[in-house]
Amino acid sequence: MPNVDTTADSMKEAERPLDMHELSTAFKVLRPLNRLVLAVSGGADSLALMILCHEWLIENSLSLSLYVASVDHGLRPEAKDECALVAELAAQRGLPHATLTWRNNVSASNIQARARDARYQLLSDYAKSLGCRSIAVAHHRDDQAETFIMRLLRGSGVTGLGAMRVKQPVGDLTLVRPLLDIPKSRLLASLRARDLQWIEDPSNHSDAYMRVRMRKLLPQLAQEGGDASRLAATARRLQRADAALDGVASVFFLRHMRPEPGCALSMDPADFMSLEEEFRLRLLRMMLVHVAGPAYPPREEKLIAIDAALLGMRETKIFDKRTMGGCCFHWSDGRVWIYRELGRNPRTILMQNNDPTDWHGLYTIHRPEVDQQLEVKLRDLGADGRALLTEAGLRFPAKATMCGSIPSGLIEALPSIWWENRPQYVIDWPEVASYAGVRVEIEKKNTRSVPNRGPM
Repeated sequence: MPNVDTTADSMKEAERPLDMHELSTAFKVLRPLNRLVLAVSGGADSLALMILCHEWLIENSLSLSLYVASVDHGLRPEAKDECALVAELAAQRGLPHATLTWRNNVSASNIQARARDARYQLLSDYAKSLGCRSIAVAHHRDDQAETFIMRLLRGSGVTGLGAMRVKQPVGDLTLVRPLLDIPKSRLLASLRARDLQWIEDPSNHSDAYMRVRMRKLLPQLAQEGGDASRLAATARRLQRADAALDGVASVFFLRHMRPEPGCALSMDPADFMSLEEEFRLRLLRMMLVHVAGPAYPPREEKLIAIDAALLGMRETKIFDKRTMGGCCFHWSDGRVWIYRELGRNPRTILMQNNDPTDWHGLYTIHRPEVDQQLEVKLRDLGADGRALLTEAGLRFPAKATMCGSIPSGLIEALPSIWWENRPQYVIDWPEVASYAGVRVEIEKKNTRSVPNRGPM
């Protein structure tokens, strides 16, 4: 019998580097793109994303332009050197690299959550500056399994248990996770095969973080048949169920939710209350995104609380106002109104050089063509702005809504443009613009899709 070398055949699957066929399967989600930002920290996962994605592009002679970005949060002194290492590896492959620095208050509370939010914002701003619509991150199958367990322990519903998606909206950009079906061990094997070193973040081994504790549970769950592959498959099945439920809720949204000024909504409470609880909760989540803009969806418990409050108003006939997720839910004149909450610190933005201004992810607004010396501000109309318009003899037009009246809070939450200490333009109040003789370029964004962010 011939002496056959069975080394390759006996190599454990977990220790085998990814081949080009597997890379083509993973990265096919990137094929429609012409520009892409890769978020690369210097850790094994993100380095593998950069190295393997670049090799896949070269092998297939694709014209996708890659831009590498590393974020220095200023939380660890080593971070600057780690960003420099990524820059060196990117340069070796002819890839442009940028280090994005977060100016932060390290003594502030909840620093990890703030750092995560800052990372999203820095990467999004960088992508927009390049004309990129997508950002790729290196989450893999083990991350998906950990996320599933964490959300299970937090009592998440179907949407949360679907964990991370391969593609998901982040504001007006798309977050892409091409490695989500690949085990971490295969990424490590791919780096070792190329004799590449990576950086270990000490926080990845600290039991202070829930994700690390969940990671240490995975081997025990695997012994009972709940390995990362099976947990990730369960998450995919829940994503499928989630999409089906959202489809039904979307039909109701389109048929029964009435658009109102300023991206507000109103609905007949009887229609809403005829639905099963699961669909009511999904509609509430859709309302929040449509009215207040893309953001982290609220926890299930908060949705349940608003739902219970609305049902309670029907029973007691005591109609009131509730707030959640930056929105007001106001039962008035037989309808439930949903409009953006002003809050204690209304947002004011100085508009300069006709640069497009994002307003809560709902509108893109350009500075009007007025004297550049004027200080032009974008802000909520507010009670003071409404009073000034009333003094000028302007009343909010009844034809703006099909209802006989409209809550004052909705009007005061309308975006408005000010100079010379008065509102000169108010969205969906055309008489103000006619009175002031102002024309403003505005793009209303599509916000009805519900984001489901995982960790970055």
